Amino acid sequence: MSWVAAMLAALLIVLPRPTTWVVALAAFLVRGGVLLFLVPIVVVPSPVDLATSLGPTITSFVFGGLSPEFALTIALIFATFLAWLLVGGAIAAATERALVEAVATDDDSPLAAARRPMPSRRRGRVRRILIVRLAGHIPLAVVLGWGALRIVQATYMELTSPSDVIAPIALRVLTAVPDAVIGIVAAWTLGEILGSLGARRLVLRGQSADNAYLGAWADLLRRPASTIATFIGPTLVLLVVVGPISVAARVAWDGLRILLATERTSSPLDILIALVAFVAVWSTGLVAAGLLSAWRSAAWTIESVRARRTFGVTGDRHPGDWIDTQASGSL
Repeated sequence: MSWVAAMLAALLIVLPRPTTWVVALAAFLVRGGVLLFLVPIVVVPSPVDLATSLGPTITSFVFGGLSPEFALTIALIFATFLAWLLVGGAIAAATERALVEAVATDDDSPLAAARRPMPSRRRGRVRRILIVRLAGHIPLAVVLGWGALRIVQATYMELTSPSDVIAPIALRVLTAVPDAVIGIVAAWTLGEILGSLGARRLVLRGQSADNAYLGAWADLLRRPASTIATFIGPTLVLLVVVGPISVAARVAWDGLRILLATERTSSPLDILIALVAFVAVWSTGLVAAGLLSAWRSAAWTIESVRARRTFGVTGDRHPGDWIDTQASGSL
């Protein structure tokens, strides 16, 4: 089976199964995808608002040292991040296990021809998936410690002494430290690849966490092209589809907000139409994110088995040999 055929097979598996969309959507949202759906309904502060609110705090920290209030704020931020990392990671690991098992046990899956008995021990599998996922992002933690400092410094310079008052501040920061941004994105990509490969080794082969993590590195080094393509392909499609929907939801929300702010001059019918339009666009984004996330998960599962070349080929060595069994192969 070629890589393109594997991606198509993964899509055909999840397309008629909306339950996998719901499970995949939960994993997508808890891993940070919720930000794509919060942006349309959250007012993003302008550079002036950021400078007014954060400027004095950062300036006092730079010139006056660490104050108790600033230390408490940092501690709360880290505590919230740690809680999200553990609780959200456990939820994402549970959904990932369910998706992998659903694809592996599906009768219409290409894996059915080469199906092996699923490991009977499921206890602790969610915990091991979480451990492998976190281990895969160790390079990200290292790069983030270096890159975040540079990004914060660049943001501070743009807030206190902007280089351009027309371009958005995010674009100015990105152009100021492109190496830091590229390094963080590359490390995050590596962590996602290692975590996805390791999770499937845990679920499909019943390996231990350390063997699954080392095996994920081996899979990446053995098949870098198809492995990276499995990450980039579905992820790019997800961003291309959900991104414009998020922008459209933002436009619909702004129109609704304007109508609500001028409700004395706006007709109830106009408000109702704007509300229905916003809900329809926002819901479409959620459905698309769930479907494409389920496809991405199924693609990783099929790719992890496809690379082992175990898709039910027959054992007959020579063309024309007498076949006395009903064995068949799936391509």
